[in-house]
Amino acid sequence: MSRLRARRRVRRLWPALAVGACLAAGCSGHGGVKDEELEGLVVAPDDQPPPVDVDKAATDGRELTRALALPDRDVAALGSHRVHITSKVEVKEGAEVVDSLSDDTILEVAADGQFHGKLDNSADYGREIIFTGGELYLRPRYARWHRRLPTEPGEPAHLRDELYAVLGDYFDLVGHAAEVSDKGAATVAGRAGRKVEIKLAPSPGKPPRQALTQRKWRESVTVTALAGEAVLDADHGFPLSAHVTAELGFVRDGRSFTMALEVTHELADFGAAIAIAPPPADETVDTPMRLREVDERDALLEGIAPPAKASGGNAPTGRGPEPTQPPPPVDLEHQGRE
Repeated sequence: MSRLRARRRVRRLWPALAVGACLAAGCSGHGGVKDEELEGLVVAPDDQPPPVDVDKAATDGRELTRALALPDRDVAALGSHRVHITSKVEVKEGAEVVDSLSDDTILEVAADGQFHGKLDNSADYGREIIFTGGELYLRPRYARWHRRLPTEPGEPAHLRDELYAVLGDYFDLVGHAAEVSDKGAATVAGRAGRKVEIKLAPSPGKPPRQALTQRKWRESVTVTALAGEAVLDADHGFPLSAHVTAELGFVRDGRSFTMALEVTHELADFGAAIAIAPPPADETVDTPMRLREVDERDALLEGIAPPAKASGGNAPTGRGPEPTQPPPPVDLEHQGRE
């Protein structure tokens, strides 16, 4: 069971919008009228969500869900930092435990965007990633390092965001049922923050509608217990610290399950001097490039079809090894997961 999918990663699929041939040719016969004001012209929407409203997030569960889902790149834009994330999840069908997983993620990010991330879990698989000197070093846990260049400029930040996304991915399951209370100012890692209390609302809202078939089970989620607290950055809204526990029920493939989850997220050493070093040369091998299309294909077909092999070798992607056991009846999503 892979925690990271394009966390789904492979998480958001934006529709492609066609633009007219006149635009491609650089035509400008609209007399200076803004594109948005031209009738019938297809204009690509702004895919950048508005900034998180910290005041609103301190009292509104859906805005808090947005805040807790902010990516690590938002934190990294303000300086170096370390993040420690732990999570536990258990899924039952009746009284029988059908799946459980505990994991531990450590992420160290330097001021220039270089980073070291490591994921360990109770299933005894995981992954480790280093980005330094313009090169990626990736390995499944306990294996040799594989060195390669990023497949695209944004890949290092994308991989970092995947490791970071545990809290946001889990809270996305239960945020619609949250009652949030403003508990005033707090400071974490030298950053001014806003502390909020999280509990189950007396009349929980409905789960968001899901467009993708494989995510339809989320519409059946019923949250039965929810508690925790978080400290949001006062200026930008990303979580400085958080601890959340929840219990929920859901139906998938005609079967009823319950889930208990717990996640802790702690930011530390904000602005500290963090140096990222490559792994020892004698533990590293050069690996052929792997196309992003191959990774996305594997993520979308995870649990349905075996991973594709890239030409020239099966290079590690940073997503971690596939499990040897059959996929569980429910996706323990963190990260975009299904």
